Amino acid sequence: MNATNIYKRKTPPLSNGDAKNTTDAPLNNNANNSISNNGASFKNSSSSPTTLQINNISVHFPFTPYDVQTKYMKSVLDALRGGQHALLESPTGTGKTLCLLCSTLAWQQAQKGLLASSKTTADADTNDNDNGGGSSANKTPVIIYASRTHSQLSQVVREMKNTRYRPRQLSVKVFFTGRIHYSLSLTFSLSLFISAVLGSREHMCIHPKVNPQASSSSSSSSSSSNKNKPPPTSTDVNHSCNKLNKDRKCIYRNTLEEHGPNYHPPCSERKAGDENTQPIRDLEDLVSAGKQQRICPFYYTRGLLSQAEIIFVPYNYLFDRDARE
Repeated sequence: MNATNIYKRKTPPLSNGDAKNTTDAPLNNNANNSISNNGASFKNSSSSPTTLQINNISVHFPFTPYDVQTKYMKSVLDALRGGQHALLESPTGTGKTLCLLCSTLAWQQAQKGLLASSKTTADADTNDNDNGGGSSANKTPVIIYASRTHSQLSQVVREMKNTRYRPRQLSVKVFFTGRIHYSLSLTFSLSLFISAVLGSREHMCIHPKVNPQASSSSSSSSSSSNKNKPPPTSTDVNHSCNKLNKDRKCIYRNTLEEHGPNYHPPCSERKAGDENTQPIRDLEDLVSAGKQQRICPFYYTRGLLSQAEIIFVPYNYLFDRDARE
């Protein structure tokens, strides 16, 4: 499967409020869809959410975009449609993060629609020919959003919370009836969109013996006892975590596994009518939920990878073979 890599760079801020197109032409090349990010904020708070057509794709945006933002999103979509790599530049503060998220997720939704249509046709052909099997290429493209630091990833996730591209669960009820006067009702959930945020054990482990700093905010005694101890290195955390899991002695991971593979921690931020909305969590949210529910946030988010359609990762995950696999 071909991949499109989109890199973004900052240029000096626009002067005098002038909006201009500073996006570079996409660079030809073929290799999951990766996006590089440094974070930005460029909002027109006076306007309401809008939907615009760019390259025949409906893009939802939290407000009416400025010209520089529309051109930036068009360059992203051009690269995705052509299966090209792209190096895009835009002045500081022009909302590159939001533009990347909205344009790539809009393109992904369009691809899902095309795949659904082609699958219907393929299923009909398969029934006619009875060949069986399927193609691994007929899957929704996965977006990998990479950034340099964990704090920058948290910024990106917060920007995503402002968009309409939010994870949702669709509850479906199926009723069966028959001549023998029986009725069976089944209720299940279909995941329409799942995101995963990856981070190191050093940032996500909440076990007090493995990562003492993690329990400092929830236990005053543990905080005082560990106050004078140097924080463990990432190597120490990885080694201790692996040892606990090998012996099946990590209560947080064991509790997570008891919940099953489709478990999602409850979210108190859900508003009325949003009960079927899967919350978008950044690293801090994941750690907080892990402490409240006594589950491992590190392994929880990794359990979402096989279903995730957008994955947020630090850069080094792309270059480290073990992390990448």
